[in-house]
Amino acid sequence: MGRVMFILAAAFFLSGCGKEGWKESKVMFDGEYQLKNADNMTFTFSEDSTLTIVQNGIYELGETDEGEPVVRICLDDITRELPEDYNFTEYLLKEVDGHIVLTYTTEEFSLDANPMALFLLDGEDGLLSGEYFEGTYQIGDDGDSYQYFFREDGSVAMQVRERYYAERGEITLYDHAGNTRYLYEETEDSLVLKNRKQEPALILVKEQEAE
Repeated sequence: MGRVMFILAAAFFLSGCGKEGWKESKVMFDGEYQLKNADNMTFTFSEDSTLTIVQNGIYELGETDEGEPVVRICLDDITRELPEDYNFTEYLLKEVDGHIVLTYTTEEFSLDANPMALFLLDGEDGLLSGEYFEGTYQIGDDGDSYQYFFREDGSVAMQVRERYYAERGEITLYDHAGNTRYLYEETEDSLVLKNRKQEPALILVKEQEAE
């Protein structure tokens, strides 16, 4: 499940189809939603046309058999699975020109394919320390919309900050990387984003306010 969730996040957030200027949404949403069947992924819509998506998980720092530093990130819903079932995605760590570059170690991906550059924004630059740490990194070098938050308790969060524009049953999510358009249906307790074939792409369940 970890790889499925990571690929879902990567495909959803990083595959924009062209940049456009920010504008105020015609239809406003306000509140926190969870991705259906994934309690570790929240979507927070605000009435200023902004959207913050957070996917929580855990991480480990270690080495390969050859002694190369790696980070293992699990973005599963870890509240629902036994620890031995956690599915980590492993990356080689390398310092390049003052920042950290991550590359996949698995055979499914070429080591040279889509390396991920991280730039320290706040806290400790601890990915090469081998120990849990507190630090925030920007993902990529062309904007801070995508961030990793590493914590000393072994938790990690991937955060994406976007804007949304909704009107007449359509919603566009966009940031510095581009935009993605969906059809949407809203009920009292859910928001369903659909592709052009009317197939549900994301089913978001609204968090109920505590009484």
